[in-house]
Amino acid sequence: MKRDLASAADLALAVKSMTTLNAGAARAMRATGGGVHAATDVTGFGLLGHLHNMLNASGGGLSAEIDAASVPLLPMAMELTERGAVPGGTKRNVEALSPHVKFGSAVPEPLRVLLCDAQTSGGLLIACDPDRVNTLLAALSREATPAAARIGRLARGTPGAITVS
Repeated sequence: MKRDLASAADLALAVKSMTTLNAGAARAMRATGGGVHAATDVTGFGLLGHLHNMLNASGGGLSAEIDAASVPLLPMAMELTERGAVPGGTKRNVEALSPHVKFGSAVPEPLRVLLCDAQTSGGLLIACDPDRVNTLLAALSREATPAAARIGRLARGTPGAITVS
């Protein structure tokens, strides 16, 4: 938008995603019968920044393993990142998270940047019991929540550490 790199259709899709209310997602989380332990909206700290904060707030020595290919992205996000449309806040997030995040060699640089993107808005990061994930995903689908996906898992380990493959 700022650099006039996105088409009108791409902008409309981004605005729709960012303005989707989370009421349906809240109903879906309740449908798990207590299976959801934490949730946060992904904003200025980016997905990995908010995940790191959730891990630290858990107080339980949790780390995370993320499957980068499972993270839903807006269709034009990768192309815009490859073209250099990366704000300063995102660059600061990448730097701040570098001691806590280990990327696998197969994760391309633009995707690494997007996982720290400070521009994200409207998405939720939800920590759910593994045995209730399918219930949550089905409920999110019934609520017509866009782009719901299982993107990884939490495990006991170095507190706040994130591995992305």
